[in-house]
This record gives sequence, structure tokens and C-alpha cells, in this order.
Amino acid sequence: MVFSNFENVKIAAVAAAVPQTVIDVASELDNPDPKYIKNFMKNTGIMKKRKSGFDQTAADFSYTASKQIMDSGYYIPEEIGVLINITQTPDYRTPSTAMTLQKRLGLSKDCLAFDVNLGCSGFVYGVSLAASILKTSTATKGLVTVGDTLARGRRRRKKVLSSNTGLLFGDASVAILVEKNTDYGFCSALMSDGTGHKALSIPYGAWKHPEGPQSIPGDDITVFNFTISEVPKLLEEYMKITGTKIDDYDSLVLHQANMMILKNIAKRVGMSMDKVPICLDRYGNTSGCSVPLAIVDKYGNLEDDKEVNLLTSSFGVGLSWGVVGFKINVKDILPLTEGTDTYDDGYPDNLDEDGVIEE
Repeated sequence: MVFSNFENVKIAAVAAAVPQTVIDVASELDNPDPKYIKNFMKNTGIMKKRKSGFDQTAADFSYTASKQIMDSGYYIPEEIGVLINITQTPDYRTPSTAMTLQKRLGLSKDCLAFDVNLGCSGFVYGVSLAASILKTSTATKGLVTVGDTLARGRRRRKKVLSSNTGLLFGDASVAILVEKNTDYGFCSALMSDGTGHKALSIPYGAWKHPEGPQSIPGDDITVFNFTISEVPKLLEEYMKITGTKIDDYDSLVLHQANMMILKNIAKRVGMSMDKVPICLDRYGNTSGCSVPLAIVDKYGNLEDDKEVNLLTSSFGVGLSWGVVGFKINVKDILPLTEGTDTYDDGYPDNLDEDGVIEE
């Protein structure tokens, strides 16, 4: 475990954006058996999800969420010294999508901007990385954007095989403002285990295996066993180091993997399920942004001016997992937005493999 204590660094604002299109999961299941559909929904907890069209990417929703924080008065473009975009569905192979976000948001050239390829653990890793840079640099504010469009998939000329894991995923992005602040601080604990890299994998479509299916079935048993053993253990170790107990926290916000996993983790650490926010029933498994999305879903529409103490944990693909505990005022958790922004980069889509525009 790598434990970090970020004194004088604050998670200052959280925003989230989702597509407008709502998908009823039952209508997408290939299996027509009502019992199968019922069991799928019971075990996963997913009833609906959001799905973007091919005219939008994760970066578009990240832009919407980031701009919401800016328009709410939390920062001006010149103040952002760090922009970290975490995604496994980037706009391009190169350059990093963070570069287009930097341009679209009007951030200055004095800003570090880069992508990180992480999935389910993206939130805890992202805010820890941003806080580390703030602690050791002249930058005073940083943006962390986390998002994926795994439900949308990629436009392909030829039909390729895909697994039913796609039924779990919903599209969404979040933005988190991290800033130096002498009155606040937070801690994180991060871990990884590359021996489990095949448990959740999309090995095709990159440089090693350019052609192949968009996804393959994951090792559900390995992932389940890893989650219910390693995540509660790390949560307990985190609370021991920080001198806290589960009752000190207003909410235990977990990666929205599926209901079985959430209930198992909550039970093992002694947290009542009424203090575990759930949003996967309406948004699906939204990968790395699911923890802040759940925070926005629970607190974003409240008008309270009160501080909440949140214990969060993200876990999954990698395998990687982590814990972050932090305090934030409810008024700094912004209402959920349905993103309609798009970005015209000028590149045509109707090209053949030789780069010639098709008629």
C-alpha cells in the first residue's frame, strides 16, 4: 500500500455529466428469457443506463462537467496549473485527450496536461496524483477529469464479436477541482496487482493486437473474489492509519460495479446500506467516474450548506484499487448535467484504410 497524507490540499468541487439518451437494459439483453433478465437485473442492480451517440466522446462530457465548475465561479482558466484526464476511451491514440480539453477550456500554456490510462480506479488515483503535483509545485489549482464511453463502443465497418459485459456499462464523465487550501487535507491509500491484468481486459484494437473484438468476457469469479477480499481489507487499514472508524463517515461511496459487490463490501466493513449511495441502477457501471457520479447523484441537488465526511473506494481493471477519505461542503457538489457539447476537430470520418475520403 502507498499511503499519502495531502495536508493543505482540498477537493474543492465535483461535477458530473451524462448523455441524454436513457437505455432500458432489459431491452438490450439478447436472452429473451424473462427469468434470465430478472436475475441479471437482480444480481447487477442495473435497470437503466445512459448511452452517448457517435457524435460525442468521453471528452465532451468531461468538458461539460469542467465548464460547469468554471461557470459556477470555482476557477478561471488561468488558475488551473494541472489537468489530468483519466480515460480508457480517449479521442485519439495521440495526442492525449487532455490537450484538446486544455484548448476547449481555454487553459493557459502554464498548465500541465496529460492523460492517464486507468479504468475503475480512476478517481482515487487521479485526485491523489493531482494533489501530489500541487504539493510539490507552484500550481495552486488542478482539474481531474474522469470518463469513459464504454456503452457507446466504437464505430466499425465490419461487425465484430463483443461480450455481454457491454450491458453493464453506462457512459458518463466527471470533473473534480483540487486546490491548495490551508484549512483542509485528505488522505489516500493505493494498490495494484498486475498479475490480474487479464481479469478485465480489452486487448484488441491497439498496437499489439490491432484487429479483434471490442471486448472479451472478464473473469467474473476472480474479480468478485479480489474485490470482496482486498477492498474491505484496504478500507480497514486506511481507517486504522487515519484513526477513524466507519461511523465517522456520512457515506461510504464505492465504485458502482454491481449490487452484490457493494453489499458484500459494506457488510464486511460494517456500513449500513442506507449510507452507501447507489446510482448504478440508473446509470450502469460508469467505470472510473462512478464514485464521483454517485456523490453528485446523492448530494448534487441538495441546497444544504453543510460539510459531509466521505469515505470512497474505487477498484477494478488492472487490477488496481484505492481509498480516499475527504470532507466537502454539499454546496460544492454540483447538480448533475446532461451533456450536449460536441467538438468538431476538423478530421473527416469517411476515410478508408489508405486515408482516402470515401464517396
